[in-house]
Amino acid sequence: MRIQGLIAAAGLSSRMGEFKPFMKLNGFPMIRMTVQSLKNAGIRDITVVTGYRADEMARILMPLKVHLVENRAYRETDMLASIRMGLASIKGADAVFFLPGDLPLIAPGSMKQVKDRLTRLPGGTQALVPVTGESTSHPPVLLPEGIQKVIAYRGEGGLKGAFSTMKTEYMELKDAGALADADFRRDFAGLEAYAREHKGVSRELCDAWYEETGLPGHVRAHCLAVGELAGWMAERLTEHGACLDIELCRSGGYLHDLCRLCEHHEAEAGAFLRERGYAALAGVVERHRGFETEPGSICEEWAVVCLADKLIQEDRRVSLEVRYGKALCHHEVKERILRDMRVCRRLKEEFEVMTGERL
Repeated sequence: MRIQGLIAAAGLSSRMGEFKPFMKLNGFPMIRMTVQSLKNAGIRDITVVTGYRADEMARILMPLKVHLVENRAYRETDMLASIRMGLASIKGADAVFFLPGDLPLIAPGSMKQVKDRLTRLPGGTQALVPVTGESTSHPPVLLPEGIQKVIAYRGEGGLKGAFSTMKTEYMELKDAGALADADFRRDFAGLEAYAREHKGVSRELCDAWYEETGLPGHVRAHCLAVGELAGWMAERLTEHGACLDIELCRSGGYLHDLCRLCEHHEAEAGAFLRERGYAALAGVVERHRGFETEPGSICEEWAVVCLADKLIQEDRRVSLEVRYGKALCHHEVKERILRDMRVCRRLKEEFEVMTGERL
C-alpha cells in the first residue's frame, strides 16, 4: 500500500499571537516535529501546504525533503482549501494521512495502529478516523474515493463536513498526543510539557547539556557518533515497516554518556533528564549500557541506541569482537559481556534482514 502524508500549515496562527509552525518544542520548530510524526511511521512522501511566511517555511523544511504546495490565498481561505490544494497535488496514493501543522506529538505506536487498521477495512471505505475519548482525533486517513470527495466538496463544516459525506470507519486510539494541538498561548505550555515527557530533543539542546555537564570532547565525539548511527538505524527501520521515534533514538544516542564522568553514569544522566521533564529520553539513556532485560525486537528505541553504542568505539564503527575484546579479558564481567554480545548479534541480524542494510 502506497501511503502518503499531508500537512496543512498555511494559516496565520492569529489566535496564538505567534506563528505556531516556528514555535519550539524540545528545540525543534513545531512544523518539523509534525513532519517527523509521519516519518516515524515510515511515511516518506509528504506534502506540506504553506502560505504565510512560505519562504521561511521552505528553508526550515528543505532538509526534510518534503513536497511544498503554496496557498497564496491563505488570508482569504480556510484549512479545507489548503487540504484540497494538497490533495490535488498528490498522485498515486492508496491512502493519505492528514495532520494540521500544530499536531506534532502523535506516538509512533498510534501511527502503527492506524496503519494496521488500514489493512482490515471493509470494502468501499473512503476514510478512517481515529477517536480518542469522546473526540475525533488524528491522523484521519483518506482513501482514493475519499480524496476525490474532499477535492470536490464545497459544503459547510470544513473537513468534518466533507467526512460526513463519506463511508467512514472509526477506530479507538488511546493517545493524548493525537489530540495535542494549540490554538492559544495558554495551550502551548501543555504541548511543551507533553513533548518533554514523550519525545526526543534537538542537537542544539544536547550541545547545551554537554556544556552544562562539562562533558570532555572525546566523550562528546563518541556520543555524536552513536547518535548519528542510532538515527540512521531508526530511519532505515521505519522505511521497512517499523514505527519508531527517530529523534528519540538519535538524541538518546547523543546523550547516552552525558554523565560519563560519574560512577553510575547511566543513572546520573537519567536523573539529569528526569529533573528537566524528559522522561522518555531518560528511559532510553538509563538502559543503554547492556541487556539486563533483553528486548523482544530491534524495533524499540532503547534497543536501537544500545546496539548503536556497541558498534561504536570512541567515534569509529567497529565490529562487536573489537568493541568487546578487552572486556572479555576480565573474568568478573565475562558472563555479562558474552550475554550482551549474543543479544547484539541477534538484534544486528534482525536489523539486516529487515532492512537489507549491513551493520
